[in-house]
Amino acid sequence: MNLNDLIINPKFKEKLYVGFLGQSGYLIKTEKTTVLIDPYLSDYIENTDGSNDSKMKRNFPPPIRPEELQGIDAVLCTHTHLDHMDPWTLEKIQSPFKLYCSRAAFDQNPVKLNDNQRVYMEWDETYSINELDIIPIPAAHYNLSDKNGEPDCLSFIVMVKDVTLFFWGDGIPYDGLTDRLNSYSFDYFFAPINGRDWFRNAKGIIGNLSSRELAVLCSDLNISCVIPNHFDMFDYNSEIPDHFINYLNKFSPNQNVKILKHSEVIIL
Repeated sequence: MNLNDLIINPKFKEKLYVGFLGQSGYLIKTEKTTVLIDPYLSDYIENTDGSNDSKMKRNFPPPIRPEELQGIDAVLCTHTHLDHMDPWTLEKIQSPFKLYCSRAAFDQNPVKLNDNQRVYMEWDETYSINELDIIPIPAAHYNLSDKNGEPDCLSFIVMVKDVTLFFWGDGIPYDGLTDRLNSYSFDYFFAPINGRDWFRNAKGIIGNLSSRELAVLCSDLNISCVIPNHFDMFDYNSEIPDHFINYLNKFSPNQNVKILKHSEVIIL
């Protein structure tokens, strides 16, 4: 099954599906509910009518156009960056979805959505979307909060059908994170590996945890399968997945790992 099958096929019985959109974007589908996480389904960043950043060209076309998406109940966005909260994607989805994000993220983004479409999330609160329970926790990118001490960048713990998932859009490790995550056993743990360095910082590109850091975290957490992301969309801000595999072999050799291709679907 690929992503288009997941969108078109109306029959979903007693299963949970996660489709990979590329970068840090996912589609979660159950029999009752369809949720997107950090969907970047346009060329807003490189387009001259958008952000006009010529160095951030997509490596592959969007696996589906946002106007083709149907029955979307909610979109979760981890933070304001345009490859995670894409205005053209959000504004073209035809379904009357709810956007879940922090107030700070929305206020920093050019997207235009009606007030009744927005749900501003607070740390450690539980948000229920039909049978899905979502708990946002702080994500340090690089700060844990905005200038007023309020939630800014988030990660999502998603629980459904006795399955626990973790979606880390952008961020780096911080004090207390491992203790917080050790309260859970994760079936799938989705996290970035593109890292950070002086050269990208000098260009204003805020980085993420590295392959090595994620591998070390895996050794400290209870994760059935780790799925690295944030390495496939832009050559300018990428990583080689084999580097992550090498670090896993060193720091967490028994860790199960899966490298997803865009449009690939996991069936749980």
